[in-house]
Order: sequence, then structure tokens, then C-alpha cells
Amino acid sequence: MIRPAAGAIAAALAVTLLPALPAAAAAPPAPPSDAKLAAEPARHDLTRDQFYFVLPDRFANGDPRNDTGGLTGSRLETGLDPTDKGFYQGGDLKGLTDRLDYIKGLGTTAIWMAPIFKNQPVQGKGAGEVSAGYHGYWITDFTQVDPHFGTNADLERLIDKAHAKGMKVFFDVITNHT
Repeated sequence: MIRPAAGAIAAALAVTLLPALPAAAAAPPAPPSDAKLAAEPARHDLTRDQFYFVLPDRFANGDPRNDTGGLTGSRLETGLDPTDKGFYQGGDLKGLTDRLDYIKGLGTTAIWMAPIFKNQPVQGKGAGEVSAGYHGYWITDFTQVDPHFGTNADLERLIDKAHAKGMKVFFDVITNHT
């Protein structure tokens, strides 16, 4: 009779000393997958728009009275020099507004403008280093249209007319160049 008891004790001891197996050990984990991400395209309605990028100074001069931005003096004060590509040429918001039908006719649904806010008119010292802020990337006041391009009212008129033609208007604003 001692023999069956020794066998039962040995079996109980063996079960106790076996390492516990995790429940998930029965099936390996699924490999990583991007299938859920790839199934639905990450598109926004704006990605379907046809954009027309415009540098207002180089597009059309609708009002020669604002060519110097209300400043007086030489090109080094006003930034205007139509003979030098590094300076203002005279394009403005009125010129852009006057040509909205042309832009719309290209199939455009959105206009993306280079910055048009108030800029430092000229930067640099010495020959070959001086240029004007015609590109709009030297913004000094984000609340006012640069006088070379017109007025805040000219901007509102452009936006209203573009919207009336079914076009959106976007601003390029570069904050790390100010």
C-alpha cells in the first residue's frame, strides 16, 4: 500500500514543479500590418482642388500708383526697380483681381498666393547683396497688406470676387523668415 501513495506524491510534485504555460502560447501573434491604414486613403477634399500659385508682384500691375509702396526715394528706399529682377516689378492685388477670369479659365479652383503682408522693402548692403521684398517672405506685420500690393480692402475685394467665381484663396505665410 505504500507504493500507490508514493506514486501519487511523485505525480503531484511533478505537476507543481512544471512551469506554467501562457494561454496565448497556443497561437503565435499576428505579424504587424498596415492594412487598415492602407485600406482608406488619407485624402482631404482640398487635395482634389486645382491650385494656381501666384507671386503677385510678377503677375499683373493693376494699379501703378502703389508701385513704390507709398515710399519715396531711390530703389534702395522704395524697393521698385522694374529693370532688376531682385526688386519689385509692380504686380499687385488689383492686377490679380482683374485677371480672375483668366485664372478660372485654366480650370483653377484655388489660388495660392505668395505672402502679401507688409514686408521690409529692401534688405542687404553693398553691390550684389541688396534686394527687395517683392516675394513677400520678409513679413513685418501680419495684419496689413504690403502697400506695394495694395490695401486690406483690395485683398477683401480679391477674396470676394474669387469666391463669387467658385475659387478658394490661400495665403502662403512663412513665420520663420520674419
